[in-house]
Amino acid sequence: MSAGQGPEPGPPRTAVVTGSASGIGHATRQRLEADGWRVLGVDLHDAEVEADLSTADGRRSMVETLTDLSGGVLHAVVACAGVSGRTNPPELVVRLDHFGAVATIEGLRPMLAAADGGAAAVAVSSNSALTAPANAGGLTACLAGDEEAAVAVDWASGVEAYATAKRALVGWVRRRAVTPEWVGSDIRLNAVAPGLIVTPLNEADLDTILATPGYPRPSEVPGRPEEVAGLIAYLLSAEARYLVGSCVVIDGGTDAAIHPDLRV
Repeated sequence: MSAGQGPEPGPPRTAVVTGSASGIGHATRQRLEADGWRVLGVDLHDAEVEADLSTADGRRSMVETLTDLSGGVLHAVVACAGVSGRTNPPELVVRLDHFGAVATIEGLRPMLAAADGGAAAVAVSSNSALTAPANAGGLTACLAGDEEAAVAVDWASGVEAYATAKRALVGWVRRRAVTPEWVGSDIRLNAVAPGLIVTPLNEADLDTILATPGYPRPSEVPGRPEEVAGLIAYLLSAEARYLVGSCVVIDGGTDAAIHPDLRV
């Protein structure tokens, strides 16, 4: 099997990609379909499942609809749906970027466990989880699974909420990935942490982001959604069997420039 290739020869395996209508989610959908996967997209529009994952009703509807569409068996889940902290209120950022992603992966876990030959899930975080300050109270509430307490935090900005939500998502992945419910059930759980990627989410603010002081970019050009999609495809492949609970940074060297020493 070549790197990034998804299913083995035979009937198509089924993957769910949230945020599939644009950006990294759309690129991931296209990559997986090119690799032979059957992809069920979830988004607010232009997807097999239209649901608002910032709400409990939307999350519940997503799980119910995907159970029907998939026949109760999934081989992969990519939780990519999210919003920017620069242009959205902290409440929406926390509800969608952290709790929506967690609810997606947790809610679909029984269908991943039903797959023969193992399954995989990838949460799309951000290098902001590693390079930007987090709110301590918000981080504690997110990791405790207390959505209302997290929303009620006195957030300094949507940007702070975004960094905190994404850091908590990585923490959730690392804590859950090594448990009997995940790796013990032959389900690999990992995260990716993209840096500046040119997507509709940030295209309008690209010049502002590029000019942000203290945000080094050793690779002088931003990343492309297709590059993140390739990494995700690899993490879902059999070649990534030994990757469990990892957070793979794909940011052109920003995190390495800010943190040149190995953090232990």
